[in-house]
Amino acid sequence: MRWSGYLRHLRDEALHRIFVPRVRCKRCRVTAALLPWFVTPYRWDSVDVIGQALELSAAGCGVRRIATALARPETTVREWCRRFARTADTLARVLLAAAVRAGWSGFDLPTEPRSRCAAAVEALAVTWTRRHGPVGVWRLAALVTGGAWLAPNTSSPLAPAAASPVMAGTSLDGGDRWPATPPKHSPSGVTT
Repeated sequence: MRWSGYLRHLRDEALHRIFVPRVRCKRCRVTAALLPWFVTPYRWDSVDVIGQALELSAAGCGVRRIATALARPETTVREWCRRFARTADTLARVLLAAAVRAGWSGFDLPTEPRSRCAAAVEALAVTWTRRHGPVGVWRLAALVTGGAWLAPNTSSPLAPAAASPVMAGTSLDGGDRWPATPPKHSPSGVTT
């Protein structure tokens, strides 16, 4: 059921305040915020701005040039690029799998993880656009990954793995591969 909400800052070309609704489970009484798909958890900037920075990074631009081009602090852009470098391989696999399920059948992909991920985002957006209409490429990546693709690591290295609800159970915190695949049982009874 609906359970209030809050105002949140969001920065793209200008600084905005958006309303984020909260919901509450009637049975367990846990509340959750319903972030729009153009917002990444714990990040001030919109998914589109972060995506532009990541595309420039994958193309070989340095942090200072990206920060100047987007008018963002260098430290912020550096954190985006570092996080992207750590998650790019897993993110590329998830996005390519989604693109293939949507009908993409390309073969020419870069081998460098960040470039491969940028190509995967583009491939998914192209197949999505053919079926459903135009969409922001990085917004779609955020939607497919549930927003966890660039969320910061909010847990202490000494905290238990379940301390970070955003990253828990992903390959990024040492948990299962993202998305987790259930074990398969063969007719002989062996688990694969």
